[in-house]
Amino acid sequence: MEQMSEWGTPMQILEEALKREQAAYKFYASVRDQVKMPLVRELAEQLCEEERRHVRMIEKQIAKLRLG
Repeated sequence: MEQMSEWGTPMQILEEALKREQAAYKFYASVRDQVKMPLVRELAEQLCEEERRHVRMIEKQIAKLRLG
């Protein structure tokens, strides 16, 4: 049985975190694709990669929880 916290179960917390990381990735990708200033585009691309790493990390944890 999963323990509850004030934010929900561990799975609920991870699922919410995943949604937020995916939204952050979409935001930075949009900035990267729309901004013409190279410095800002480069930063947005770096932030996209960071969010991709976060998404993968959370997905791995979700998979571990599902396996028990």
